[in-house]
Amino acid sequence: MLIAKVTLPIVLTNNNTGRTQHFGRSASQRKKYERIIRGLFGQQKPFDVPVQIVVIRVLGKNQRLWDYSSVLRGNWKEIEDALVACGFLVDDGPDYVKLVIGVQETMERERGPCVDVLFLRSGTLEVI
Repeated sequence: MLIAKVTLPIVLTNNNTGRTQHFGRSASQRKKYERIIRGLFGQQKPFDVPVQIVVIRVLGKNQRLWDYSSVLRGNWKEIEDALVACGFLVDDGPDYVKLVIGVQETMERERGPCVDVLFLRSGTLEVI
């Protein structure tokens, strides 16, 4: 069951940097995303149930599909941390976030590039 959907005017990146470099770059990205999210949605009350998250990369004009293993590789972690800081989640640990999947949308390019984040009650998606 869908708990919430947010659309973020943030370009999901595919970079393979940030995890092994100094944390300063990713920390400044997270703060930037936090300002964007808080400006759009204010401070939230955390969900009272564990969630599963679907991250939808909405492609913009002239953007290409990535390998699906790359969808969550870039700046998703900083976006997720910003969602925690803005109160959507208590924490992004396994007690609160049971599953995160990334998909791509090519049929709504006029909206993109942006990121749709769906928060589903845990157990909604069936995992085999």
